[in-house]
Formats: sequence, C-alpha cells, structure tokens
Amino acid sequence: MVTTTGLVRTTARLAGAALLLTSFLAGAARAEEAKDLYQKRCATCHGEQGKGDGPVGQKLQPRPADFATALDGKDDAYIAKVIRGGGASVGKAKVMPAFGTLKDAEVEDLVRYVKGLTGR
Repeated sequence: MVTTTGLVRTTARLAGAALLLTSFLAGAARAEEAKDLYQKRCATCHGEQGKGDGPVGQKLQPRPADFATALDGKDDAYIAKVIRGGGASVGKAKVMPAFGTLKDAEVEDLVRYVKGLTGR
C-alpha cells in the first residue's frame, strides 16, 4: 500500500532528479556555446588550446602569450576585464581587441572556458 507520505517523498525525489538533470544539460549547453564563441572570437590568435599559437597570433607582435603562464595567479575579474576591454585595459598588448559587446553570461562562460584550457 502506497501512503501519501511515501508518494510525496517519491515525487520530491523525482522532481529533484529532474532539476539536477536540467541543470546539468543547461551547463553542458553553455559550455558548448562558450567553446563555439572561443573558436569564433579567440582561437585565431590564441590557438585551439590557448597556447598563443593561432594562425593570426603567429604573425602578431607581440605574440599572444600562453594562457597557462599569462593567467597564472589571475582571478576571474581580471580575465573578464581583458575580454571586455582588450589588452590595453590591463596594461598589456593593444593588439588584443576589446569584446565589450559580449553579454555578461558570454564573458563568464569564456572566463570558465579559458581557465579550463589552463587546467585551472
């Protein structure tokens, strides 16, 4: 015999599981969007893995730095500032363009993606 309490608990567990699954799928979708955005806006200079070896980056002076060393010790706010304001916004190379038209969520996602390339 199923009790009302048991039914409520089961329903709550199913709702919780559905919420977790929805959250996971949304996170996976945002991660894929960040990867696509990185490929479109960043990889030509910074390279596929953020090593500063993209086809355009190899022709720049100064060349883009490897994220693993350039971002060592830098927090999310610093990385976001570079993305939004370009290299000049933090006293770095002026050839790094500003991407101030990106939405806040896109910048946050790019910060996470770039950090992932560095293993942080």
